[in-house]
Amino acid sequence: MLKIIPFFILFLLQNPCNGQAAALQNRKAINLEEWSFQKGKLNYAEKLSTTESDWEKVKVPHTFSMDAIENIGYYKGDAWYRTTFEIPSSMSGERLFIRFEGVGQEAEVFVNEKNVGKHSGGYSAFCFEITNQVKMGQKNLIAVRVTNASNFKRIPVDDDLFNHYGGIYRPVCVFSTPICNISPTYNASPGLFVEVKELTEQNAKLEIRTQVSSTLNQKNAQLQYTIKDAKGKNVLVHKELFDLNQSNQVISSTIEIKNPILWNGRKNPYLYSVEAKLITDTSTDQVVQNFGIRTYSFDANKGFILNNKPYGLHGVNMHQEWKQVGPALTDEQHKTDLELVDEIGATVLRLAHYQHSDRAYELADKKGILAWAEIPFVHDYSGREGENAKQQLTELILQNYNHPSIFVWGLWNEVRAYKSPDESCVVLTKELNELAHKLDDSRLTVSASDEGMVSNMGNITDLQAWNKYFGWYYGQYKDMGSWLDTSHKNYPERPLAISEYGVEANIYHQDASKLEKPVGNYFPEMEQSNYHELTWKILKDRPYVWGTFVWTMFDVSVNVWNRGGVPHMNQKGLVTFDRTVKKDAFYFYKANWSKEPVLYIAERRNIERKTNLISFKVYTNQEEVVLYVNNEKVATQKLTSDINVVKFDNIKLAEGNNTIAVVSKNKKLKDEVIWNCKNQ
Repeated sequence: MLKIIPFFILFLLQNPCNGQAAALQNRKAINLEEWSFQKGKLNYAEKLSTTESDWEKVKVPHTFSMDAIENIGYYKGDAWYRTTFEIPSSMSGERLFIRFEGVGQEAEVFVNEKNVGKHSGGYSAFCFEITNQVKMGQKNLIAVRVTNASNFKRIPVDDDLFNHYGGIYRPVCVFSTPICNISPTYNASPGLFVEVKELTEQNAKLEIRTQVSSTLNQKNAQLQYTIKDAKGKNVLVHKELFDLNQSNQVISSTIEIKNPILWNGRKNPYLYSVEAKLITDTSTDQVVQNFGIRTYSFDANKGFILNNKPYGLHGVNMHQEWKQVGPALTDEQHKTDLELVDEIGATVLRLAHYQHSDRAYELADKKGILAWAEIPFVHDYSGREGENAKQQLTELILQNYNHPSIFVWGLWNEVRAYKSPDESCVVLTKELNELAHKLDDSRLTVSASDEGMVSNMGNITDLQAWNKYFGWYYGQYKDMGSWLDTSHKNYPERPLAISEYGVEANIYHQDASKLEKPVGNYFPEMEQSNYHELTWKILKDRPYVWGTFVWTMFDVSVNVWNRGGVPHMNQKGLVTFDRTVKKDAFYFYKANWSKEPVLYIAERRNIERKTNLISFKVYTNQEEVVLYVNNEKVATQKLTSDINVVKFDNIKLAEGNNTIAVVSKNKKLKDEVIWNCKNQ
């Protein structure tokens, strides 16, 4: 068994760019949505005198890389965004900040022609203080130079696995705080870090470390914490007195929660809240966050342990992009994605291969879905990306330290060191692992390998997981079981996980005889279902496997790919890229993972049948299924399968259209399709 994670408590970051969160935090915010945009290298675009007659009006979130999806070329280079705003009188005398939740892939920010900062890394938030650059009573100009051009000093160094979108594709806001504040510029984190020192059923002893900042000395400052339960009832109030210096300080406080209720995954994702107030003689700065308390560990034989009990981790990988908007998701689209992950019954979610939006982690917290968060150190490396990788890891951990859903920090994916154990990627991984534990010793690190059990990159992180595509890129589907059993036998002390598995499916391909894998042009949907049936049967009965992650929840765009009849697309998703169609395999997993009643006819898009005698499958968690063909009852089948598949064989169709309906024994569920028989 590997290291047992210490007990800890985690807080949920509330993004001050969100209007509701800003109100909760008592911080006045201006959401910057309306911008002018122009693509290309422009001289003096940051100047107040620059005219915008030929600039495009856009609304943030925005990307200029839809060409990567739409097969019209893939622009990689500079672009500019400009907007103006006025400071309301209510912000007079306060400190002012600008916060970007994400800009792809690098940004240089100017306020009233003055450079206020640069940021390299397309997936983490960054925040600059602009108090001395803005002017009251007049319009202020913000200009942002953005680039998604390749940079071998920035991770990821290439786009072989996913597109490098450009643009201000997550929210932006200007907000104010009092002179004395809970620091919003400490790596754009919430400024609060909480650790459990002792935990019993009767008591949770917590240490809260708070980053405070001031531009003046203040005697008798006070931090006041009000803890509330999930119903909003006060649990306790704690006050900490200190002298606030003209600098940045870390204030440590100890509090205790009696009879704590644990955050317990999907069973009970219990969230407390804390209202943190920094109070001085002249002002109050306030931040409100949610938090959860839980423990976890890994066992080489029992798998994942949550709150001292085995807890099966089965779920999916997820990228953060839609066909309609690329990565520039609305709040509703973020919600839709997590609702689909929730609907399928996943207990775990790998947020690949980069830091996702605050919203994704927040929704995972509330739904009780464990989350694997990682940095974009993927595939290739240059030997020059080390400092940026450490920066992005620091931002990932500090910005998301407080989410109870996050249980591991991912350090790399499919990075291969072929030459020696002294290659730059090996050295960097060791440095990243050390940094992760320095920033957060309450979680383990993890990596995803596509090699064997022994490699130069293996066993540096606390946990190792494997991306295995048996039967698609190599071998046969059944090889998954023999590989796992052999690995477990040969390395009995090592917890195992499958971080990726899957095959591609095009919903418009419905002839199973034409399968062309893995890089052909025909990927029939029923082959994906067949693969997942066989593979899940292998995975589900091996408790020593601590986690399994389908690749992937949604089809994802990869500009350098051209396979499966759709250019620039990895079609291994259980849901289509535009989120309009849940593939058959989605319902297979829903029938196996979800507690919701499921009754679904598979191969429903195989409409044209060439024979009048057919067989087909139904995915269900109901005890009995009744079949009707053209309104006549023709068969009843009990559920005997351990993977929730009911099969109907030798079902006769009439010439022409046939209505196929299945009904659950209690008659509460019904599914129906129409298939056309052209008997040949």
